[in-house]
Amino acid sequence: MSLGKAWLRDWRFWGGLWLVGSAVLVGVLFWDARAWLGGIPEASFRSTALRLWPVSVMWWFLAPLIFWLQVQLTLPDRRWPLVLALHGLMAMLITGLFIIIEAARLMLANHLPWSFLPVIIHDSRAVGRWDYTPLLIYCMAIFALYAASFYRQWRVGQLLTGELQVANARLETRLVRASLDALKMQLHPHFLFNTLNSITSLIRNDRSREAEEVVAGLGELLRRALEHRQEAMDTLEREVNFLRRYFEIERIRFQDRLQVEYDIMPDCLLALVPCLMLQPLAENAMKHGISRDPAARLLRLSARREKDQLVLTVYNDGPVLPKDELVSGSGIGVQNTQARLHMLYENDAKFELRDSPPHGVMARITLPFTSAPAK
Repeated sequence: MSLGKAWLRDWRFWGGLWLVGSAVLVGVLFWDARAWLGGIPEASFRSTALRLWPVSVMWWFLAPLIFWLQVQLTLPDRRWPLVLALHGLMAMLITGLFIIIEAARLMLANHLPWSFLPVIIHDSRAVGRWDYTPLLIYCMAIFALYAASFYRQWRVGQLLTGELQVANARLETRLVRASLDALKMQLHPHFLFNTLNSITSLIRNDRSREAEEVVAGLGELLRRALEHRQEAMDTLEREVNFLRRYFEIERIRFQDRLQVEYDIMPDCLLALVPCLMLQPLAENAMKHGISRDPAARLLRLSARREKDQLVLTVYNDGPVLPKDELVSGSGIGVQNTQARLHMLYENDAKFELRDSPPHGVMARITLPFTSAPAK
């Protein structure tokens, strides 16, 4: 709440306003009745504001008591039967007060002594002149105050709940991003060491020119990888371009034996996918598929849309997976892929690694289809 409106909730402001209003009201009433109060013979109580003004003016003086009582009787340790009983008692007392005031005004108007007050009250009841309207007004006022209090508490609870939800969402986002960064940091050295081993192998085989090309390509890949560090998602088109550069390095190592095919549906290029999700799967296909079988040469990357889902597959025509590895999925790339999908999508994404008869292995990712916003 702004400072300009803080005074609206300051009880001292409203208390001061009530005191000023009460002083003005009492001053007007007694100034108007000054002649009668002074004992001037021709002055009459009947012509004063004390007689002519309605008794409902008393609600102004009772308001602070009603507000205070309502606040006190909403404390958590109060029991509702007791609260209702106390409010019922207060309603009857206020109704009795209005009856007494009306009887006193009638007595003063007829110049009767104060000893006649009980008689007038009894006679007023006998003729049905007792007014029970104050009882109804008090009950309605208390109901309205409780309703406003409950609504205010509900609004405060809603705001607190909303703030807690926002805080929790921000915390979860930070935790997920930190976990994703940790997973990426595991992947980068893994990819880097494999590439450095390839460079070492090329140098030992007197293939210096190819080694230089791999070093240049590695530098480009590292630059692009560092650009991805602060991002959780990217378009499939950029991920495929990253893979093209990666396969250029691998072609130098495998020479003419590596054949890469792309089966990417055009409507999938702008789909959002986790950054660097496909590279470790392609690296696994090279390591566990193409490298193990001299006859293997094909690696196919596919992407298609199935209703509201994006299906990505990485296939190689190398040997089938060992049964233990197929079941456990113990590789770093597989474990990190599963962990990142769970963090980003929970149960809305699925990862599969299976044999693709008659030969070959396929890694398949199914995740919600989301397009990148138009720039």
